[in-house]
Amino acid sequence: MRHLAPPRAAAALLLCCSLLLAAAAAVLGLAPSARAEDSLGKLTFPVTSGKTADNPGFPEVTTDGPCPSTNAQQVSLVVANPVGGTITLGKTTVGAPFDQGPFTAGILAGKSLESVLRGWTPTGSLDGTYDIRLMCRTAANVGGKYFAAKVKVTGDSWTLEAPAAAATATTLTAAPAATAPVGAEVTLTAAVTPAAAAGKVTFLDGPTALGTVDAASGTAVLKTTALAQGAHTLTASFAPADTAAYAASVSTAAAYTVTAAAGSPSPDPSDTGSPTPTAPTDLDATDEDGTALDVNPTLTAGQQVLLTARGYTKDAKVKVSLADSEAAFPDATADAQGTVTAYAFTVPADSEDGSYTLSLTEDGADGHSVEFMYSIGDAPDPGPSDSATADDGGTTDGTDGGDSAAAGTGTGTGGGDGSTGGGGTATGPLASTGTSALALGATALALCGLGTAFVMHARRKGLLRF
Repeated sequence: MRHLAPPRAAAALLLCCSLLLAAAAAVLGLAPSARAEDSLGKLTFPVTSGKTADNPGFPEVTTDGPCPSTNAQQVSLVVANPVGGTITLGKTTVGAPFDQGPFTAGILAGKSLESVLRGWTPTGSLDGTYDIRLMCRTAANVGGKYFAAKVKVTGDSWTLEAPAAAATATTLTAAPAATAPVGAEVTLTAAVTPAAAAGKVTFLDGPTALGTVDAASGTAVLKTTALAQGAHTLTASFAPADTAAYAASVSTAAAYTVTAAAGSPSPDPSDTGSPTPTAPTDLDATDEDGTALDVNPTLTAGQQVLLTARGYTKDAKVKVSLADSEAAFPDATADAQGTVTAYAFTVPADSEDGSYTLSLTEDGADGHSVEFMYSIGDAPDPGPSDSATADDGGTTDGTDGGDSAAAGTGTGTGGGDGSTGGGGTATGPLASTGTSALALGATALALCGLGTAFVMHARRKGLLRF
């Protein structure tokens, strides 16, 4: 085997190094001179078209914002090569520093767009789209932040391409949150970003428009009572006033439930005047399908209900507990309006028949508390009332006192006439005639038995004949 002579080996090594350096230089030359995240905003020209041979190519440009204060001593207008690198068209320091808002810069010395592009494409067509950038730089020509525009070259002419509309985002919130009784006023708020985007916001319930409001400083508010009982899907749609500057956007759909109003029950003819329980104004209770529950409802073990309680401090921690029960329940948290919304409560599976009280109490010594009362099983039957029977066990109308053996129910303090009966409440000694009648009846039966036995004995002895 022949060995490479040292001079020839050195030459080969130098050749390899040269190739590597050339490759590295090519990679560096193709690397973009500015990053997309360095863009400060948009660049506009006083005209929207021209000739590629014009020199300077763009004598004046205008930004939509300021340069950073650290890179505001001069500005340079450059053309960015689509495959990397830039070439300067011209620069200026007139008007520096350029950190005081949108500004217009006149490029005093420059080159034509055609001469710059021919540096990259010596022959052939120059057609294509190119980035024109105004670089914000220090006095030492250092800095990478820029304002940009795109021009399209066709033949020997260029035209300014319309900049892409800025993206917007819209979010929707409702108060009360998530649920409200039918007829209640619901406040819908849309937040649009960026806040500078002017336009209108349309609030929708599914496909139905609830109203349209102007967006001011990024906010639009609509108050409505038009939501019917049931489930709703709410959205907010932003339409920009300047479609070239900003894009439209739609919020994420928000589920909303409107429950039945807590109304007063119809009058009951048998009502004795006792007060009718009413729903607490600071509590709404529905089943898991959103149907409103009655006041003090009868539930079943394992049933889930949704509770919305109001009146708490903003963002308060709320403890949930069931009286006379060792069951543990997760805490709740009030929202910015002091409302606990759609708290999911499940009746303990081991609950026995009876009445229960669930408390939602704000954490603190004097915290606001809301109670939800319910029953398990059938309600107990009411006992006899004073108006149904007389104090002595007889009837109030006296119609049962038609027998001389039964005492009357008259109003006198003595014994009334059993054949006529009394019309009032018994208050005399005959009030205990039920017991006396039983005793007399037993005595009469005993005497009848003794009499029958005596007659039979007398006939056998011949004492009596019929």
